[in-house]
Amino acid sequence: MIQLTEFEQKLLETFKLSDRDARRLLRVIQDLSIVVGMDHEEIYDFMRFGVENELEILKTDYNWEHFRIRIQKKLKKSPPL
Repeated sequence: MIQLTEFEQKLLETFKLSDRDARRLLRVIQDLSIVVGMDHEEIYDFMRFGVENELEILKTDYNWEHFRIRIQKKLKKSPPL
């Protein structure tokens, strides 16, 4: 069994993931953090309430790169004028 960090454990419990998928989600969050300039907790808070559809798509196609891109687009979306 993989030893998970506290944050990975939180991801596992919140999103009902396997150990392996919790680690993958952490890597996605780390990549997003670099690209969009938000910290891990901010992205986690956004994901808890804003990515239900993307998580469902991920469960069917298991394409983590497309999942990251979809979340990144949502996070970088500029506010309406």
